[in-house]
Amino acid sequence: MSSDDGEYVRRMADALRSGARMLADHCPVCNNPLFEIGGQIWCLKCNKRVIKVKGEEDVEDALTSVTLTEVVKTLTAKVEELNLVLKRAADPEEIGKLAETVKTVLETLEAASRLRRQFTKEEES
Repeated sequence: MSSDDGEYVRRMADALRSGARMLADHCPVCNNPLFEIGGQIWCLKCNKRVIKVKGEEDVEDALTSVTLTEVVKTLTAKVEELNLVLKRAADPEEIGKLAETVKTVLETLEAASRLRRQFTKEEES
């Protein structure tokens, strides 16, 4: 057994101990079993979320949902990065530019979060 296989088996065991449920479905990429964790479907081998779609028309909705989630995660990480730079800044001009950038990123983050919430509500309807 390779170290990658051992890591995969460990992740599966940890997931099952934590209440995950192994599904009869398999990953479309690696063909390993999928797991339901917290209401989401995951491939623990690929370490990626899997979204089931019923038809071609659902693919665009699924991609939009995933993309909005990723945008929110990325913007949140950027706010954290900017905060670290802002903490070290001493020059008033640099602080002003950083503060303006943080404001812009936070506004964009709020808009992306709002869109994601709106899109999620539409999917549930």
